[in-house]
Amino acid sequence: MAPHGKELSEDLKKGVVALHKDGLGYKKVANTLKLSCSTVAKTIQRFNRTGSTQNRPRHGPPKKLSARAQRHIQRLSLENRRMTAASIAAEVKGVGSVCQCSNHTLHTVSNWSAWLSSQKEASSKDDAKEPRKQFAEDKQTEDMDYWNHVLWSDETQIN
Repeated sequence: MAPHGKELSEDLKKGVVALHKDGLGYKKVANTLKLSCSTVAKTIQRFNRTGSTQNRPRHGPPKKLSARAQRHIQRLSLENRRMTAASIAAEVKGVGSVCQCSNHTLHTVSNWSAWLSSQKEASSKDDAKEPRKQFAEDKQTEDMDYWNHVLWSDETQIN
């Protein structure tokens, strides 16, 4: 049996049509060529409808990236998992006649899209560290009278 989802070669499709024209049924053609009955039936029906065994053109615009550029993107994302999509786009720019590549295209092409880092490099925890330290140092010298008037709660909302 031919693998599911693969297109038949032009020679194989012509062989299916030739055997059917010789008077063989779908099952006999399928057994002879080791294909499924439905594949044989669809090939013959398409030939009867269009008069050709050629594949129809695909829908949508052509692919922006070549196979070589796609492999390059996957290799880069595997080698350095912390690499941002923008830095990968900059490196891929000269490979395989790629002019410009969006982050969305990179995430689509790469099977490892979850590994591509986001654009933000710095953590928000680092940004808040210094103000928290300054607050603690300011309040360290307060006397007990100040702390007796502070209401302590364990993340409880009090109205």
